[in-house]
Amino acid sequence: MQESEHKLINEEKWNKRSETFDKKRFIYFRIFQKHIISLLNLKGNDYLLDVGCGTGWAVRYAANILKEGGEAYGIDLSPKMIERAKINSEAYTNAFFQVANSEELRFEDNFFNYIICTNSFHHYYDPVKVLNEMRRVLKPQGRIYILDPTGDGFLMKWINQLTLKKEPEHIGFYTNKKFRNFMTQANLKHISSKIYLYPLKIHVAEK
Repeated sequence: MQESEHKLINEEKWNKRSETFDKKRFIYFRIFQKHIISLLNLKGNDYLLDVGCGTGWAVRYAANILKEGGEAYGIDLSPKMIERAKINSEAYTNAFFQVANSEELRFEDNFFNYIICTNSFHHYYDPVKVLNEMRRVLKPQGRIYILDPTGDGFLMKWINQLTLKKEPEHIGFYTNKKFRNFMTQANLKHISSKIYLYPLKIHVAEK
């Protein structure tokens, strides 16, 4: 599949999902996102980016912590997701959203202290390119936290193969080794890969 076709399929899927994303079916995402943000030790003046932010819940949660000049940003490929994120965030003066591809982040170099990405990394067409972009916009010693189903073990490898057949936008559930390799290729320091809730793992990298 060509990258342009993959982008279109993803955009169409998540535009449609935006209609139900804030309802019960996806509420469990908030549990994961709250846990990720709890690991960051955010300070009031930090800058955070959520890649694949959906309707922006994690951005708003972080914005409530960042009350001393800090800002929280979210990007998503889906215009409908970002439309809802902006509506949901009208009361926030430090939460910002834009439609963007994870491979082309429209921010200046060395801008963010933290970047999070929850349950969307397996959709990205070129994971190393995404990580290169994340590194570019991170400040020195800034950190990336990726939470994603991780393809270690027979069961997840089998599920990955089934998902590839069923969902054309799916790229792959990666093993710990793959994540380390991706991070190394992007000139990032791999900090850890730890189980959160099977099969979800949290992969941490530092600039």
